[in-house]
Amino acid sequence: MLLSAALNRLVRPFRRFIGNDRGNLSLILGLSILPLMVCAGTAVDLERGINARTQLQSAIDSATLYAAAYSSNNTGATNAQLTTLAKTYLTQNYQNSGDAAIMTFNVVDNGNSVTATASVKYTTYFMAVAGYTSLTLNADSTVQKSGINLEVSLVLDNTNSMNSINASTGNTAIADLKSAAAKFVSTVMPATQGTYYTKIAVVPYNNSVNMGSSTFAATVRGSVQNGNSNNGTGRQTQQFNTSPNYLASYSLNCDNYSPLSNNVCQDTLSVTNCVTERTGAQAYTDASIITYPVGWNYASSANGCTATPVVPLTTSSSTLTTAINSMAAGGSTGGQIGIGWGWYTLSPNVGIWSGTSVPASYAKLTATDQTKVRKVMILMTDGEYNSAYCKGVITGYDTTNGSSGNPYFWSVVGSGDPSNHIGCAPTNGGVYSQANSMCAAIKASGIEVYVITFQLDSSYSQRVSLVNNCATDSSHVIDADSTSLDAAFQGLANKILAMRISS
Repeated sequence: MLLSAALNRLVRPFRRFIGNDRGNLSLILGLSILPLMVCAGTAVDLERGINARTQLQSAIDSATLYAAAYSSNNTGATNAQLTTLAKTYLTQNYQNSGDAAIMTFNVVDNGNSVTATASVKYTTYFMAVAGYTSLTLNADSTVQKSGINLEVSLVLDNTNSMNSINASTGNTAIADLKSAAAKFVSTVMPATQGTYYTKIAVVPYNNSVNMGSSTFAATVRGSVQNGNSNNGTGRQTQQFNTSPNYLASYSLNCDNYSPLSNNVCQDTLSVTNCVTERTGAQAYTDASIITYPVGWNYASSANGCTATPVVPLTTSSSTLTTAINSMAAGGSTGGQIGIGWGWYTLSPNVGIWSGTSVPASYAKLTATDQTKVRKVMILMTDGEYNSAYCKGVITGYDTTNGSSGNPYFWSVVGSGDPSNHIGCAPTNGGVYSQANSMCAAIKASGIEVYVITFQLDSSYSQRVSLVNNCATDSSHVIDADSTSLDAAFQGLANKILAMRISS
């Protein structure tokens, strides 16, 4: 009896605990925490896996495109060679290598198509609790081979705004542009030209476009015309209106210039090896430049022409990358001139190129055999155009609309020292009307136009309209600010590769 009573006293508290349901929720929650944490961790691991798989698929698609394009131009290439060459593009475009390393990659040429397979292995952090310490992800891609010849013109902004710091990288914008454009060339240009060719031109522009030599400059713009006083060969005297009304609040006396009447100063500017807009009836055509020359460029030291000359169509990667790496930012923006020369490098009608730089005829755009050509112009721009010309000198008038009665305070908007602007309206009208007219004519010729926007201020409607009017359609506009210049050019490189193996 005493033992029984003692046992009852011992077990009574446990009976009360078991019978009390007020703490059940806490008990159940406590017991559930571990599986809930495992489930949440598993979701994190799976999300990482999905991201790695997406990046792998994009990268293998790019690598397969390159392998197919290379195989189309190098019929003797082995699978081992294709794998080695294409793996460079796989690793360039796969951004998750630190978290999920590439384990296998293989390319097989099937004759009419190329197939690539790849796998990556990534370490799990939470699924390891259940015994899964790593997972393997697989991806594959197949590209059908055909073929087409390509002519591509890169029209690249070299203006002073490209000296700004790119917030996403910490580099100057021109440094990022050079890196991205050079990578574009290395991706798109085949190591050797085969059945189908790929040619690329580079057109650096600021307020004008550089012809490289005085001889070639003279060929495309005609011999130098002296101004109203002869101060030596290759120099022209222009008149600059410096009255207070003309320059709004800007105060300027004639300083070292020769004063004329009515507060007008006279300066002497040297002709450069750069060129400006073509005027007259052929302003927005690709008619023979020998017959209808483009404009002269008389520039001040404060706002000189672009440093790097235009490179016509070439198959030489080294020639292109050397030019790209030599680009320097400076000067104001005559984007309409860069657009024009982007067309001229692709046009069979301008009649100024020789050898392999001669573009194919427009008839080849619709050919049905191996001579078919696709012509593509890629314009990189911020849309801020501010320099139009009269008599070879940047005009002091508002070139936004080209009104002959609307002089403008140019020292504000960045087209150089207003004392080096000529006091006559732009011969061809405003910069945007010129650019839009040129783009319309380019697209009408059958050339495909992509526009890469960078630092585009969309609050200016004319800049937005320019971009939309120049591009073939909305799918041909790439906003580099939402990604990066590198990603924008690499995305286009992949599109070009796809073009190269399509019919």
